[in-house]
Amino acid sequence: MGTVSQFFQPPLYWQQFEELCVGLLSEVYDVPNAQQVGRPGQAQSGVDVFGRSARHGTIGIQCKRLAELDENNNPYPRGPISRAFLREEAKAALSFQPDLKLWILATTVRRDTRVQGWVEELNNEWEHSGRDRIAIVWTWDECISHLNSYPKLQRAYYRDVIQVCAPKDLDEIILRTIAMAFARPAFEVPVHCESPCDFFQALKDTQKALRTGELVDRETRHVIRKAIGGYHELDDDRARADLGQVDKQLRTLRSQFERGIKDGTIRMIGTILDIRVLVSTRN
Repeated sequence: MGTVSQFFQPPLYWQQFEELCVGLLSEVYDVPNAQQVGRPGQAQSGVDVFGRSARHGTIGIQCKRLAELDENNNPYPRGPISRAFLREEAKAALSFQPDLKLWILATTVRRDTRVQGWVEELNNEWEHSGRDRIAIVWTWDECISHLNSYPKLQRAYYRDVIQVCAPKDLDEIILRTIAMAFARPAFEVPVHCESPCDFFQALKDTQKALRTGELVDRETRHVIRKAIGGYHELDDDRARADLGQVDKQLRTLRSQFERGIKDGTIRMIGTILDIRVLVSTRN
C-alpha cells in the first residue's frame, strides 16, 4: 500500500522561497555547499541559489515566487510565465560564473505543458549551438514532490504544516478561510454606515480569499490565513460550483459599485455611502 502525499502551500515571501530552494538543491542533487547568491539588490546574473554537484556539475537556480492572479485577482490569460519571460531569465543566467551545467527556473505556479514545451525548445537551441547546459523548470508541483520525497526538508521548512489526511480535511480548511473572509464589518453593518473605501477594499479582499485562499488583515494588510488554492481546489463538486456562483456575484457587485460611483447613484458623503434609488416615472 502506497503512502499518501502531503500538500504544501508555497511560502508567502520570496525570501522564504529562496531559502527553501537552497534546501531543495542540497537534497535533490546532493549539493552540500548550496547557497544563496550575494544579498538582495546585488547583480545575480539570473541566479539566486547555486552549488556544485559531483554528478551534475555547477547548478544554478533562479527563484521566482509568482502569483497565479494579477493585482485585480484575475487569472493571467495565459499564465504568469510567458515564453519571453523564460528566455529572458535563461539569457541572464548565461553570464553567471562559474559556468552552469544545469539551470533551474523554480517557481510557485502550477505545472504548465506550454512552459515545458518552451524549455524543451530552449534546450534544443543550446544543444545545436554547442552549449553544454540544460534548463529545467521546477513548478510548485515538482517542489511538492521533492518535499514528499525528503522528510528532512519537511521538518526543516514545514514543521508546523497542517497534516491533511483526506480531501474533506482540505475542504474544511478552505471553507473555514472563506467563512472568515465574509465575517467582516462590510457584510454585517448597514451599507450606508460603511466607509466607501473600506467597503470596496473588503469586496476585493473577500474575492481574493475566495479565489486564492489568501486572507489579509484589514488594517495591517498582512496575510493572516492562507488555505490551499481557494474554492477551485475544493473536492466537493457542489460546494465548488456554489462558491463559483458566489465569486460571480461578488464580481457583479464590484462592477455595480464602481458604476454607481461613476454615474452618481452612489455618492461618498464624508465617511458614509449615500445610495440613491432612482425611481422612473411614467406619464
